[in-house]
Amino acid sequence: SCAGCGRWETALCPSCRALLRAPPLAVERAEAAAGLPILALAPYAGPVRAMVLAWKSGRREDLSAVMEEAGAAGGAAWAAALGGSGRETLLASRGLLVVPAPSGAARRLRGRLVAARLADAVAPAVARELGRSWRRAGRPAGPVVVLSADVLRRGPASGGAHQAGRSARQRRRNRSAPPRVLAPVRGWSVLLVDDVVTTGATLGACARALRVGGGRVLGALVLSAAPPPAHARAAVPADPQAITAGRRTPGRMDPRASTLSACGDQEASSGRGAHEREA
Repeated sequence: SCAGCGRWETALCPSCRALLRAPPLAVERAEAAAGLPILALAPYAGPVRAMVLAWKSGRREDLSAVMEEAGAAGGAAWAAALGGSGRETLLASRGLLVVPAPSGAARRLRGRLVAARLADAVAPAVARELGRSWRRAGRPAGPVVVLSADVLRRGPASGGAHQAGRSARQRRRNRSAPPRVLAPVRGWSVLLVDDVVTTGATLGACARALRVGGGRVLGALVLSAAPPPAHARAAVPADPQAITAGRRTPGRMDPRASTLSACGDQEASSGRGAHEREA
């Protein structure tokens, strides 16, 4: 059945697949990220929520290729939208580190490093798009080194408890402690990558830790972002072309225009009862 909507006789229906191919959205409600620019590929709601949970838990390994393809497209969109100041910072640095948000010890032991897998897909797409955009602009610039680098680890005070079921204040407190940085990042530009962002506490803590180490954090790219809970329900678009018709350039996440559900109304296929880890 479809991992998003539960439709029979298909692993992922065209409508649900199209939800991960829409132009990325600028996340404006992650207050705990302290102004970090964040792009999300989709709202964390309805079918997208069901797909992300199924992939994170390991119940649907067949989604790996789809999620990595979405991450690569998002990486290309992020690079294409990188502004002048960001490009100047990147050119003045040693290169770009694509850094996944740290996973907990239990998830590492199970090998469920979904953020790291996303980062591995994002890095080469960013490198290709940077090269193409600079060639189009006729800019004489040497090659930019782009590396996927899993260099963050949660410390004892970083909050190991699940985020599911917690209030926004509890989520921020649970992920507010900065992680450990395992390798030198001084002089490098950084793009953070994660699967889900809610309050932005995890990404904010990661950015602070990397900046203390001398890294220049340009922004973050996430697979999905939680919309405000007030915008609770809507239907899956019947026509995938309605989503994919536009160019893949960042827009703003306007919850009033969301076509998804903020409360996971796909009960049969959303993995209800499964543990979640959200940023």
